Amino acid sequence: MDSSDQADRISNLPDVLLVLIISCLSFKECVQTCALSKRWRSVYLETRNVSFKETDFLSPSVDANPIRNALGRIVFVDYVCCWVARIHDHPIDTFEISVSYPKTYLDLIESLIAFAVRKKVKNLVLDFSNQAWRNFHDVNNQDLVVEIPQSVYDLTSLESLKVAACMDFDPAKLSNLGKLKSVSFGWMELKNPEPLLKTSRIESLSMNECWGLDFELVSGDMREVAIKNCDFFLNCTFDLPRVDILKYSGDILRFEFDKMNTIISEVEFDFRVLDNNKDESNDPNTAEGGMLCHLLNNLLDNGGRSATTLTVCPFLLKMIPRSHPHLLHPMETKHLVLKTELHPREFNGIRLLLMNCPNLETLTIDLLPPSPIAMASSYAGIDPQTYWMQNISYECQRETLKAVIMKNFIGGAKELHIVKFFIRSGCERLERVELYMPFDLDNGRKVFAHAKSEMLQRSANHLQVVVHNS
Repeated sequence: MDSSDQADRISNLPDVLLVLIISCLSFKECVQTCALSKRWRSVYLETRNVSFKETDFLSPSVDANPIRNALGRIVFVDYVCCWVARIHDHPIDTFEISVSYPKTYLDLIESLIAFAVRKKVKNLVLDFSNQAWRNFHDVNNQDLVVEIPQSVYDLTSLESLKVAACMDFDPAKLSNLGKLKSVSFGWMELKNPEPLLKTSRIESLSMNECWGLDFELVSGDMREVAIKNCDFFLNCTFDLPRVDILKYSGDILRFEFDKMNTIISEVEFDFRVLDNNKDESNDPNTAEGGMLCHLLNNLLDNGGRSATTLTVCPFLLKMIPRSHPHLLHPMETKHLVLKTELHPREFNGIRLLLMNCPNLETLTIDLLPPSPIAMASSYAGIDPQTYWMQNISYECQRETLKAVIMKNFIGGAKELHIVKFFIRSGCERLERVELYMPFDLDNGRKVFAHAKSEMLQRSANHLQVVVHNS
């Protein structure tokens, strides 16, 4: 059956099924379906998920040209107005407004928010952040011009709310919304969220690039908590007895953990904001390494709490070996994810984590692009050519490790060295090595990567080496 016959079969479905299908697409893909036939031109307007994102209309090249940018924004606004004018009684579940530089369009934004409130949407996104902002220090108070109306705070149908770059936002006013389960706040001053978080119904909390935080305790029955580069003062205490996913990126604070879930499915720590790629070989300061070991020990001590999956960053790999070698305690982690550049500065940290994950079953090496700083041929006596040739294995390699996964594999020397280490030092329990190439790798590099994977397979008699096109 050719593609045209398949398209005809889909087009012959009743409208109610077509609406369900297009509601599973992104709004941009949904709009593109109107080119299929005259019938689709009316069906796509019945999608239950509506997203007006300025970035879908303005490419980066347009954004760089002031005249084309102004014309593109006019086209975007006209499209939004025409679309809303054509909608009558159709229900809408999800409504998103994403506009940078909103000052020119305050009346339009006010009318779109009123439209969403009238439709009693379940999921609402109000995002007025700017892609040019690198962190919250780039935001001026005069950039925040949109104020959330009381009608949103009173919208009882809300199940999910994302608010970014708004002025005078008060999360406490959301406390009476009985269906609200997921909240996300970004790029604005955030004060007094405790009344909202203490409600037992909130299951997911996300805070991204927020400042002015007047609280040091993150407490509640949330299942998922993600905090990215927020301006806490010095301390941060977590009291999350039901948390299943905990992600933190930003500065190193004095972290404390009160009542926490005994088994957390996923924990991720990312301190790359502190990584300036300087040479620390002559720096006697070990405080950061000790603080990071203390953080892992407090949250994931053996015999107490554990994380099924633990994800760590290059900065943590560099810092933890600089503390006392026995400061880090064993952990019950089953899946360790290393976000790494495979720089020699990170090697001892990788070994230290392998040593302290005796029950590890899966290791994922997620290769990051190298820093702009030139890669050193060696570091503090560590030679990247020979480091992974040492005849050393750890308990997890001998007893539990079943899979080694490498993402962004291109067949380079640093990748081959560490993969060979696991093949060579692994026992019969290691079943497979999976290598994922980058999706944008050109054909010549793919052929090279495949050749290197075949070489690895020839050296691994007892396990399978599989290469994937991402």
